[in-house]
Amino acid sequence: MGNQHSLTVNGSGSSAGGAYNKVKIRGEGTISNHVSCNEFKTYGTSDVSGDMKAKNYVVYGESEVQGNIQAEYVKVYGNTQVQGNGHVEKMKVRGMFEVKGKLSGNVVDIKGALHVKEDIEVEELLLTGGLESEGLLNAENIHITLRYEGSKIREIGGKKITVQKKSRFMPFTPHTGTLQASLIEGDDIYLEHTIAEVVRGNNVTIGPGCEIGVVEYHTSFNQKGKSVVKDHKQI
Repeated sequence: MGNQHSLTVNGSGSSAGGAYNKVKIRGEGTISNHVSCNEFKTYGTSDVSGDMKAKNYVVYGESEVQGNIQAEYVKVYGNTQVQGNGHVEKMKVRGMFEVKGKLSGNVVDIKGALHVKEDIEVEELLLTGGLESEGLLNAENIHITLRYEGSKIREIGGKKITVQKKSRFMPFTPHTGTLQASLIEGDDIYLEHTIAEVVRGNNVTIGPGCEIGVVEYHTSFNQKGKSVVKDHKQI
């Protein structure tokens, strides 16, 4: 793609899709078909009617992809919505990222909100904020720091799973949001402010603010702080 021409939209404009070296939208831009490029940058608002394939996908503002997105690196300061599936090797979001299909990739780093309709399959998920998914979240390392909004995931699976509240300098601020899941399964699990039917793992620690139906553990089980575990058994 290095020999392809570049596309720049200043103000308000539209363009056909195609293969480009760089795409820059300053203002409000609409692209009416599939796009492949080395670099896609939005300073404002962009709408791509087809699939997006890019090495670098950078958004300062709002963006929407009507199809699928495939990128090596995604950086979003604002909001991005993908109507199809997303495959991103490395993602850094300081706002909201929404995928109507499934999300896969390597490292996902989000401070804000992540909404994925279907499954999430990544190597590492680092999230400060809220996460919603009707599917399965599967990752080697999962670290969720809860803020004020709640999180809801159907099932969570991983090697190391940590869910904790964000530390606050003002202890009398409103209660931290909770994570809700039907099943959480991993090797090493530490949970705070989590509501789950089943937690299953090798080493399981239930911290404060949790309501757990049953904990099934192989090696160790610890309960700390003010939490409810209805049943626990070694398997």
